[in-house]
Amino acid sequence: MKKISRYFKGVAEEAHRVRWPSGKELWKAVAIVVVITVICCLVLLLSDYVAYLMRDAFQQQIPNSSTDSSTSAAVASAFRPLIRLFR
Repeated sequence: MKKISRYFKGVAEEAHRVRWPSGKELWKAVAIVVVITVICCLVLLLSDYVAYLMRDAFQQQIPNSSTDSSTSAAVASAFRPLIRLFR
């Protein structure tokens, strides 16, 4: 039981040594976190949209029931709009 008591006393001592941020510093840090979170959300949204466009392009170019050699030509033609997108 002494070890547990000594542990929590040590925790309290360390908590008193910490330099806690002021309210202004805290809100500045919160704003930075919110801005970075919004930027990450926008990047994920954009990448999800590009993946959706790629999937849609493949579905339009590749016939569903075709398993012959025209499939490779359809795959190649599916990449053409994507290449134009990044030019």
